[in-house]
Amino acid sequence: MIELLREMLSYPFMCRALAAGGLVALCASLLGVSLVLKRYSMIGDGLSHVSFGALAVATALNAAPLQVSIPVVVAAAFLMLRLSENSKIKGDALIAIISTGSLAVGVMALTLSRGMNVDMYNYLFGSILALGREDVLLSVVLSER
Repeated sequence: MIELLREMLSYPFMCRALAAGGLVALCASLLGVSLVLKRYSMIGDGLSHVSFGALAVATALNAAPLQVSIPVVVAAAFLMLRLSENSKIKGDALIAIISTGSLAVGVMALTLSRGMNVDMYNYLFGSILALGREDVLLSVVLSER
């Protein structure tokens, strides 16, 4: 068993995948309890829909998808928190409204640009084994925030 683990970790892509997966697991476990208690349990789902919308608009405009979607998702998270504090709509209801709107914008952007033949699957899901050194460094920077 130890020999198998040593052999797997001899590959650089496995080390990068383990590092990035560990960072995601650590951040998710630390944030999960507080988000549920503050009625933001659906924020991950909401931000994934915002990410889809941003990726679709970036693809339609022939821009770099990750350079567009990461700032948009961070801004949407702050917007959700700010609006939830200052409006009558709180928590998960606000997240549902924003995520539905973002999903609609993404579908319209893909439909109006190239139709639904654009492969968004690789951008949205990807493979943890395909992470490069820069991707792991980006994960470290984003997990520190």
